[in-house]
Amino acid sequence: MSKRWMFWIAALLASLITAAGCGDDAKSGAAATTNEGTLASSTETATPELIGSWHRAQTCEEMLAAFEEAGLAKSQRLWLQGNFYGGKSGPKKGDPCVGAEGPLEHDHFFTADGGFGSHDQNGDEVDGGDFDLVDGNTVSFPSHAEEFGYDGDLVVDYTVSGDGVTFVVALPDPCVKACADAYAWALSAFASGPWERGEVPL
Repeated sequence: MSKRWMFWIAALLASLITAAGCGDDAKSGAAATTNEGTLASSTETATPELIGSWHRAQTCEEMLAAFEEAGLAKSQRLWLQGNFYGGKSGPKKGDPCVGAEGPLEHDHFFTADGGFGSHDQNGDEVDGGDFDLVDGNTVSFPSHAEEFGYDGDLVVDYTVSGDGVTFVVALPDPCVKACADAYAWALSAFASGPWERGEVPL
């Protein structure tokens, strides 16, 4: 084989290797850009729609149904009753909702800097902490998890539709002790709905 042919074959191989390398870089670069863009977009669109105040009227019976479905009605009776007896304890035996007040207005608020809190029917702030956006339809509550000594992620799913939001609390399996305490709080806060956007200034 002549030197000229060897030169052209070597040049052709070099150009093919270079093209393949550039193609891979371009693909991986495009994928990285697309993934980052998608993540940023979902974060940007998910956060603002949840920010603000959300309110609804709650009943003890609705809360009881949610706690029974989660298997926490007996072990977490005090959380179930918490909002409906004017700061006093409810009945310790039998129907946990006997004599309960309600339906009672309640609201939650989410701030742009990651703050979370709640107001009772009198407008008094009765809960506070923080939240993190996990993904486009899930938030976590790190300070509340820490408060209950729970070292897992205390997460709640949400769906915003117009001026309404629904929350879904799904307990991990298994969920006992600190986990049950943390998720009992989450159920007492978010189990019923939907919630309507409010006018409370943040």
